[in-house]
Formats: sequence, structure tokens, C-alpha cells
Amino acid sequence: MSNEAVYIISVAAELAGIHPQTLRIYERKGLIEPYRTPGGTRRYSERDINRLRAIQELTAVGVNLEGVRRIMELEKAVDQLQGHLDAVKSELAQVRSETEDRLRTLLPDIVRPRLSDLLDE
Repeated sequence: MSNEAVYIISVAAELAGIHPQTLRIYERKGLIEPYRTPGGTRRYSERDINRLRAIQELTAVGVNLEGVRRIMELEKAVDQLQGHLDAVKSELAQVRSETEDRLRTLLPDIVRPRLSDLLDE
């Protein structure tokens, strides 16, 4: 999915299956934030188009725009938390692996003297 903002408002609206005025409303409500050229022209990316489609799906089942905004905020928060969780899991796996390696090298030194003590008795 491309983040490159290449579509003008009429093309973005057509690709998302909405009216350009609806797209402007979504922007005013803070649901979408298009890239602006130095001249102020709105440009939309594939990611924006997918977001517009998601907004349409939610409104089609009766979610109002404030609800859509909140759902999208929560989805973003969940994605961030999932990324954090994945990083913590990766770090934990690394620590676990290092600990197991250390134990493998230490165990022979710890176990050997005790075995010899047992065998001497």
C-alpha cells in the first residue's frame, strides 16, 4: 500500500465510491488528512483511499462520523500497542535465549564438582 499522495480529490472520491463533497466533510471532521501541495491542492494516497473505504463501510452499517473517528483512533492505538507488544516479545525471546546459553555454559562447572563429591562418598 503506497503512501505516495498522487490522486486529486475527484479521483480519490471516485476510487472510494463517494462524492468529493463527502470527502471534504470527512476532512473537516478530522477523519482524513490529505497531503497538500505547495499550491494547496489536496492529494490522496492509496492508504487514504483505503481509509475512505473503511469510513464508508462503517457509516454504511450505521456508525456516525464521531463513532468512526473514535473507532479509527482506537484501531491506531491497538496497532501501536501491538507493535510495542511485538517488540517486548522479541526482547524477551532474546533475553531467554541468552539466559539459556549462559546456563548451558555454567551448569557443567556447577554440576561437575557436586557429582565428584557424590562419587567420592
